[in-house]
Amino acid sequence: MKYFAIILVLFSFLSCRIQTDKPEKELIVCSTSIIADCVKEIVGDKIEVVSLMGPGVDPHAYNPRPSDVKYLNNASVIIYSGFHLEGKMAELFERLSERKKVIEVAHYFDQSAKIEADPGIIDPHIWFRATAWIDAFEPITLELIDLFPAKSKQFNTNYQILKKRVYAISKAGKKLLEEIPIESRVLITSHDAFHYFGKEFGIEVKALQGISTTQEPGVKDVIGLVDFIVKRKVKALFVEHSVSPKAIQTVIYSCKRKGHLVQVGGLLYSDALGEKQKLGGSYVGMLQHNIQTILLGLKEK
Repeated sequence: MKYFAIILVLFSFLSCRIQTDKPEKELIVCSTSIIADCVKEIVGDKIEVVSLMGPGVDPHAYNPRPSDVKYLNNASVIIYSGFHLEGKMAELFERLSERKKVIEVAHYFDQSAKIEADPGIIDPHIWFRATAWIDAFEPITLELIDLFPAKSKQFNTNYQILKKRVYAISKAGKKLLEEIPIESRVLITSHDAFHYFGKEFGIEVKALQGISTTQEPGVKDVIGLVDFIVKRKVKALFVEHSVSPKAIQTVIYSCKRKGHLVQVGGLLYSDALGEKQKLGGSYVGMLQHNIQTILLGLKEK
């Protein structure tokens, strides 16, 4: 109920078009820290880019704040992920599109790269299909150039640099993860956020929860995953930066009761970036961190 009350307040405030202080720079508002980092890489420091959801914030469970109104009203453009990642926030973005430029990354994502979590439901964690994700930012860059034509050369150059970095990480990551024996190349996490990662980097993926962290795992889910881990002799599970490790600890304990010792292989970034001073504080750094952590957690010692 609290969530819907806040949404109603936001709708009310936005429809009244609150007069807020005009920012010194043009402002781009992004829903998640992952999108915001990619956009910052493209536009540079001459345009302000903010993320509604900060480091470590789970977008599935995000409750919009009245303070978001200031950013949304002052924004020259709003960019969000889509495929229902932001939940009811999508309704707010659609409403804002009636009077502002609003871009949905999912609109430009390669349709052939989409993964169905359930019939008719697309897995929203598309940033882990790294090459398809960064390809989607090419038309987004063109849209930004339409808004800021004087910065055309800068935006194009910055985008091409970012694209080359992401493609290089994808290629290197695939090669590195091939060092893990095929029978051990299984990534198990709290919630189903890594299927695109699995497609990109050639690793089998399993999870306890569904694609949303709001979906609570049942006893049957725990038993099924424990049986899989014991049968496959999986040596390590991974916790997520934006998700409570409690469910994974339950699985580890249940495996131990069955005589199979499994450990935490490390912490991964899934739905949000980490703090700026850490490797996982950027999109490129998040990919690098996750690849390195999985390699160390699963590779034969």
